[in-house]
Amino acid sequence: MLWRELDMLAKCLLVLILILLLTLFIYTQSRGFKVVRYRFINKKLKVDHFRFALISDLHDEDHGNYNEEVLKALHDEDPDVVFLAGDMVTTSMELEYHSTVALRFIRDVAARYPICYGIGNHEEKLKRCPEKFPGEYDKYVSALKDMGVSMLTDEKVSIEEAGIDVYGLDLEHEYFRKLLINPIPGDYLKRKFGDPDPDRISILIAHDPEHFDSYALWHPDYVLSGHVHGGIINIPPFGGLVSPQLKLFPKYDAGLFEKDGTTMILSRGLGSHTVPVRINNKAEVVIVDIYRE
Repeated sequence: MLWRELDMLAKCLLVLILILLLTLFIYTQSRGFKVVRYRFINKKLKVDHFRFALISDLHDEDHGNYNEEVLKALHDEDPDVVFLAGDMVTTSMELEYHSTVALRFIRDVAARYPICYGIGNHEEKLKRCPEKFPGEYDKYVSALKDMGVSMLTDEKVSIEEAGIDVYGLDLEHEYFRKLLINPIPGDYLKRKFGDPDPDRISILIAHDPEHFDSYALWHPDYVLSGHVHGGIINIPPFGGLVSPQLKLFPKYDAGLFEKDGTTMILSRGLGSHTVPVRINNKAEVVIVDIYRE
């Protein structure tokens, strides 16, 4: 009744105020990041305590002055190693490629911490489409190697003092496609890496969490993933709204998931792509502490 009594100017002003309030709400929700912590006990650890940071899906985004606040958060936590779980850069349908912020950030991190980098679908596209992005993947990888980054494309690196093996999965394009989920074969990881050593901690960096059930068949201790951006809009108690494969309420959106002795740590990511919005879904840096007992 009250709405009908308002004149046209008052209605327009009220709508404008509501639009401005909504814009401000979305802006504040989509800005900034938080630090999330997880703690595990694993008797296979060769040292008393091992700490790592997990960062995914930066998408060349800047959280202020080349991610100075993110760097400060890392320095405050002082991890033994930083794991990058893919999509640090952005490649788009318009054949655009952005990596300036990502490379500066990785350079600053690598100056202080060892980095193991598993690629995501944006790096995979850069590698798969040299005719669209001529020479860019090789330049990117070369720059990372000059920084001392361990780029793991279906490769393993060992952290001997801690008894940890880190595997980086290079997932093919056919397993990233939208709408139609193409599951990876049950022996997929075994064919790529062989069997993980049961006496050592195995960490698999696998960007896409959609295939977690298949990853668990290989029995790594931990899977580090990203890709889903927390489902963009988090709706309790249902979770994330939509995945990059355009799947509503994806089973794996963010947080911890367990299956057959394997734990997946799924980051909400640090940036955004295509839909630059986050609601009730703050970007994050993940800190993981593993203790021997």
